Amino acid sequence: MADDYAGERYWTLVPADATDVIRAVGIPVVIRKIVLYPNAANDAAVIQEYGPGGSLRTAMRIKAGTANADLVSLDWGQKGRRLNGCVLASLSTDAVLDVYIGED
Repeated sequence: MADDYAGERYWTLVPADATDVIRAVGIPVVIRKIVLYPNAANDAAVIQEYGPGGSLRTAMRIKAGTANADLVSLDWGQKGRRLNGCVLASLSTDAVLDVYIGED
């Protein structure tokens, strides 16, 4: 499965995208919701953003349960969370991360 982060309102990210710069430093992105479709228990994903000095820092972290591989989500509502750039820092093997984009 290939990545799809060209959409204006929805991205699908896969492990091959890990460490991909989705949006460069200085390009804001508003994330309203992320949904992790794990392949196994304890699968996880980390999204980073650029700090004021240009270094990467963790912005969002999501992890499946320890006993099952049910989907999990984080929802920041209509307003969303504004990030300074966006990097998929890690995503467990065979997991999929859906990212719902808001308006800036």
